[in-house]
Amino acid sequence: YQNIMSTTKEDYVRVKRRSQTFFIHTSPSDTFASIKDEISLAMGGRPSPSKMRLYIPISAPNNQTSNSDDKEMGEAAAASAAAMLPKDPIPDTAILSDHNVTNDDVLYVTFVKSWESSGDDEEPEGEDAWEEIEIVKP
Repeated sequence: YQNIMSTTKEDYVRVKRRSQTFFIHTSPSDTFASIKDEISLAMGGRPSPSKMRLYIPISAPNNQTSNSDDKEMGEAAAASAAAMLPKDPIPDTAILSDHNVTNDDVLYVTFVKSWESSGDDEEPEGEDAWEEIEIVKP
């Protein structure tokens, strides 16, 4: 007899790219490489996982001050959001639980800019080869 809960994936993460959101079922012991595999599978095998980078959003500071001027608040919120974008991708071998990624958390994914036109054998060179993190709000 085997405990069913140990073999099923009850949790999920939301992986965002531009206007897309992928809901990926996960367990705390999953690697970031397995999430990239699932995204690639959801997109019909393209881009391959080697053409993706995953990022964990940086938490918002809790001590934001309020301001009565809506325009300034909007600008401050935009500046705060830009400052919250992660700088470094998460290594493929990293494990979700080691980075405190839990149920319903959000990750960002970027692709190599030329993923639609280049073959999977071609390795991206330099930071300019990758998309910027860009999330389109509805």
